[in-house]
Amino acid sequence: MDYYIKVGDRKVAVSEAVFKVYMRGERKERYFREGDAAHGVFSYDALDNGDLVGGDLFADPQQRSTETEAVLRVLRGQLAEALETLTEPERRLLLRLYVYEESLRQIAGSEHVAVSTLQYRHEKILKKLKRYFEHTF
Repeated sequence: MDYYIKVGDRKVAVSEAVFKVYMRGERKERYFREGDAAHGVFSYDALDNGDLVGGDLFADPQQRSTETEAVLRVLRGQLAEALETLTEPERRLLLRLYVYEESLRQIAGSEHVAVSTLQYRHEKILKKLKRYFEHTF
């Protein structure tokens, strides 16, 4: 007896052992598909075609990828280490500028310091952080 399996549009002659293994796999797949259908389970893979991956239809475009989240976590850790190298007044200035979104003019008024002095300090802090990142990485 000759044994054949379908590969694409062609029938390929195979040994009895290969045929039996193939048919066992085919039957197992069919069993799972039948069970899914009976229980109302739907696979997004069923929507796949040449241009589309079915799972992408239901992906949240606002959600970041796992890789992006991992990179951001590392960067946050590096930023925290860099901020530890700053003095308390330097950290406080950055906090007021970037977290509380105060302007240099507002900070200068509350601290009774010239705006140009705060601009100079701000630039100095940013250069310090830049040097830290250039030498660390």
